[in-house]
Amino acid sequence: MRILRGLTVNGTGTVSGELVAIKTPISFLGDVDGVKGVVKVGNSEVNIAGKVLAIPYSTGSTVGPYVMYQLSKYGKAPLAILSTKPDTLMLIGAVMANIPLIVNLPGEILNYGGCPVEVRFNESTVLIPDQCETSHATA
Repeated sequence: MRILRGLTVNGTGTVSGELVAIKTPISFLGDVDGVKGVVKVGNSEVNIAGKVLAIPYSTGSTVGPYVMYQLSKYGKAPLAILSTKPDTLMLIGAVMANIPLIVNLPGEILNYGGCPVEVRFNESTVLIPDQCETSHATA
């Protein structure tokens, strides 16, 4: 079992789910559809509803937190967001939308897309099964 450590900003307890790893920064305003629960990556859409989303960080508009709130309002939010670098708008959005968030994770988290992970907010850890050692980013 691989254990990655970060800093919990929002959330308690534990969630388990499929990791959706996007290696490039996303804009919640421009890249995320808050009604459908998808992230636009290139010419495709990646479903994040009910999954654990890993990104390096977010970019973009002050409207981003409202898109995160929209994800929650329509029941399309990820189980958690994992990030390598915190940014103010993502922090505000996660708290406003009540989406659990861990930041300051090693960039290695972005290499485990498609893996089942367990996120422990009280310990600020992400547990990755050994069989996922060679997985790749989702997008």
